Amino acid sequence: MRAPVLANLLALATLWFTACVPVLAQAQVYRCTAPGGSVAYQDHPCARGQHQQLLDVPSRPPPGYVPPPPATAPQPVAPSASSPAPVYTPPPPAPLPVMYACVGAVNGKHYLAYHPPPPYFAPLGALGYPPQSLSQAYGAPGGAGVSAPEAAPRPRIIGPSVAAGMTEVEDACMPATHVEVCTFVQHEYDDNRQKLHAALLASDRKPLQQRELQLQDQLRNCR
Repeated sequence: MRAPVLANLLALATLWFTACVPVLAQAQVYRCTAPGGSVAYQDHPCARGQHQQLLDVPSRPPPGYVPPPPATAPQPVAPSASSPAPVYTPPPPAPLPVMYACVGAVNGKHYLAYHPPPPYFAPLGALGYPPQSLSQAYGAPGGAGVSAPEAAPRPRIIGPSVAAGMTEVEDACMPATHVEVCTFVQHEYDDNRQKLHAALLASDRKPLQQRELQLQDQLRNCR
C-alpha cells in the first residue's frame, strides 16, 4: 500500500510545480542555408534545395527580465534666453607717445618734442643782452658785465662766451597734456595722408600706409 501512496504524492507534487512555475512560450524559427552558404531565418519552411534547421526560441522574455533603456542621442543644449549674446571687445589702442611741451629760450616759440632738447649756445644779441653794444658792455679786458639795473637778473658772462658773444641756454620743457598730444598726433596723421595721396610708387606708399595705421590706432585714445 505504501508504494501506490508515494506515487500519488509525487504526481500531485509535479502537477503543483507545473501550475506554479510559468512555462515560457516557444516559437519555431526556420534556419535556411542556401547552397552558396548564405543563411536566412524565417517563420515558414525553407525553399527546396536549402538546408533547413528548426529552432525553438522564446516568444517572450523570461520572468524578471528588464529590457535596457533605449539609447537616446544627447540633445543639444539650447542657449538660455536670459544669457546675453557675446559682445566683441576690440583690442586696446596703441598708447599715445610721451611728449613734452617746450618754450624756446631764444625766440619764446612753443613746440612739442619727444625728448627735452639738450642745452645749446645762443647769441647774446638774440636774447636782448646787453642792451648796449658789445664794445660798451665789454670794453675792459676780462669783461665787467652790465651795471644797468634792468639787466640785474641776467647772468654775468665772462671768459670765452663774452668774447664770442654767445651763452648757453636751455628751453623750458614740461610733460605735454593729453589734448596737446592728441593735437600733435592728428597733425601728423593729416600730414601723412597728404604724402600718401601724392606717392606714386608702391615702395613709397607702403611705409606711409603702415604709418597711417599706427597713427589711426593712437588716435583711438583721443575720441
